[in-house]
Amino acid sequence: MARSRWKLCFFSKSIWRKIVLLKKKDFLRRKKVLFDRSSVIPNCFSFFFLRIHKGKRYRRLFIHRYNVGFKFGEFSFTRKPFHFPLKKSLKRKINFYKK
Repeated sequence: MARSRWKLCFFSKSIWRKIVLLKKKDFLRRKKVLFDRSSVIPNCFSFFFLRIHKGKRYRRLFIHRYNVGFKFGEFSFTRKPFHFPLKKSLKRKINFYKK
């Protein structure tokens, strides 16, 4: 279901604080770390490198103009990718041909 047009984009307090620091040019010298992945990416963060918290580690993300309007969490995957384990006979064949 789409978000209503009268509702504005959600920005957390930490994002507002970073926008104010950006206008004071203090943002350029600091580490750009974000913990809130539910906020929308503002236009003023274009062409910056940010670090987004994934729960245990940080993911480095370069913000393009195409990322503006999406949420930060859409670009930081928190789940480990699953791959179906191979059978023992296939593992033996693969190891045999690698030698």
